[in-house]
Amino acid sequence: MADLNIRPISDILRKKAKAELNENENLIAGELEAIRTWMKQSQHIRGRTDDQFLVGFLRACKHSIQRVKEKMDIYYSIRSVLPEVMANRDPLDPFVRQVIKMGVSVPLPKTVNSDDPKIMLIRGNAFNGDVCDFPDILKVFTMIGDIQFRDDDQMLICGETAIVDLGNSSSGHFFNFNLSFLKKAAILNQQGSPLRQKGFHFINTPRGFDIVINVFKGLMTEKNRDKTIISHGSSLESLHKYFPKSILPAEYGGDLGPVQQFVDDWEQKLIDNREYLIQDQSLGVDESKRRTTNPIAEEKDLFGTVGSFRKLELD
Repeated sequence: MADLNIRPISDILRKKAKAELNENENLIAGELEAIRTWMKQSQHIRGRTDDQFLVGFLRACKHSIQRVKEKMDIYYSIRSVLPEVMANRDPLDPFVRQVIKMGVSVPLPKTVNSDDPKIMLIRGNAFNGDVCDFPDILKVFTMIGDIQFRDDDQMLICGETAIVDLGNSSSGHFFNFNLSFLKKAAILNQQGSPLRQKGFHFINTPRGFDIVINVFKGLMTEKNRDKTIISHGSSLESLHKYFPKSILPAEYGGDLGPVQQFVDDWEQKLIDNREYLIQDQSLGVDESKRRTTNPIAEEKDLFGTVGSFRKLELD
């Protein structure tokens, strides 16, 4: 890959990419050329074409060119039906910055092994539904994800595991979703996201949580339903069987110090990448130039069907 503008990766990541993602360094140049040719011929996608970005999609799709085409088309098409998430991604916008400061989505910096999935901490108790709505939280989540996708080779190759803390989220705010929006979000985060989700661990779960789990699974693709989904109740001891103290913040019995430092780190990182995030808003699809069927057009609930979940009383 000497002639390509792609970051070198460690031997352990190289072995994992070869074994699990079908990566063959001798074929990457040809694969990238095939993707660029397809983008040029399809005409409707306005997307990034640099080596590092495209190799991220290859890794996300285990080097299947066909899967790259499908995922990239959804990745850019979904933006037109989710403006509440994909527009106004300026981290210095006062409202957006306020949502960032909540720290609902917080990437954790460490893993036990350098080829373990990275860890995303999602804190339901940090979500203030009087200040913002769920789409605003998802906006910041995707902003963080876009920077991780660009910069974090371990995450691209090894995937991501989520620790979801539902402490005090029985207020109902966290579960009062518009059903149409929730289905769009599910497509964005599954079929359209190049980040590979490896599992979900729930902590501080309220009574009646099985209702939420069933809704959660119902929105998953068949493939993702097989992912690890574990509820630890309120037991940190149970959580520590999967995530030792050495890689957890203090609030979860860990050695890393308070979560707030990672919230602050990511606030600054998003600000440092402001130009990149704003530039990303100009990317998407031009449906007037599309020669194929819109990959999300068959999702009828995305267009015009409105419904909502009632508040789930879980206290």
